[in-house]
Amino acid sequence: MIDADYLRDRREFCVGLAVVVAIFVAFALAYALNDGSWGAASDGRIGDAAHYCERITAGFIREPANTLSNIPFVLVGLWVLWRMQHDPVAGRPSLATRSWFTAAYGGACIAVGVGSFAMHGFNTDWGGWLDLSGMMMYITMPVFYNFARFLGWDERQFLAGYLGTNALLSVLHWQYGIGLFVWGFAIAIWLAQETAIRYQRQPLAIFLVPITGILILFNYNPVDFVREQVGVIIIIFMLLLAWFLYQLDEIRLQRTYSPYFWGGFAAYLLASFIWRASQQGGALCEPDTLLQGHALWHLLGAVAMFCFYHYFRTETSDAA
Repeated sequence: MIDADYLRDRREFCVGLAVVVAIFVAFALAYALNDGSWGAASDGRIGDAAHYCERITAGFIREPANTLSNIPFVLVGLWVLWRMQHDPVAGRPSLATRSWFTAAYGGACIAVGVGSFAMHGFNTDWGGWLDLSGMMMYITMPVFYNFARFLGWDERQFLAGYLGTNALLSVLHWQYGIGLFVWGFAIAIWLAQETAIRYQRQPLAIFLVPITGILILFNYNPVDFVREQVGVIIIIFMLLLAWFLYQLDEIRLQRTYSPYFWGGFAAYLLASFIWRASQQGGALCEPDTLLQGHALWHLLGAVAMFCFYHYFRTETSDAA
């Protein structure tokens, strides 16, 4: 029986579901109140192949496959929030407990799905802004979570840093289009953090692993990377971060990497190759089929989110 106690026990899921429903109702109302249009700029692209290949069609959803393939992101996020009812409340808050850390992870997964749905579905500038804002929310979540574990932040400090930073990044992305840079930069920081958990006394490894990861994931030529301003910025920052993590008090965390970390990493690595090949003019680009490579990027991304959630839940700590 669904009563107040039932809803209270599942409050995180109920709030998440209500937010998702409200957002999609708002999308539908915006479309209806604009006389069944997403604006002149969006309408002008109908019939063209989108940047991510799929042919743009008329109607509420402009890129059907690339849009609907975002639903798994939302489902992963809602599933994380649903299973929080079974997580323990006692103990140090973490992604394995009923905490704001877990709620933030679920919310970040939902944000990716909603934002990408808006970008591919509506072909508007604000949809693209929501897309990168959601991506930044997800990729900075493990970065802030790891720093919370390393530096002893409580949930309030974590939320203040995480949400405040993302609010600022979202504004900066609207003004300057920094989203993809932040995405890659945060991946590098995350890789450095994960390396430090296992090899804190090897700063060279903490520096080289994220640099190598960026070169592979973004298909960078190493020579071009060191010549570009963005590459120099990342290299300098990674040197400073490696030193910072090296000189921290001993990181007393242990996580089990197999199967979930490696499964998530493999899913994302494969997705990255598909992402490049499925753009307009790429080897996997066929605008007039529903079997879109970019849709597969979304599905594999949702698999990676699911795996990384389980990976973080393997954590044990020697800290008091």
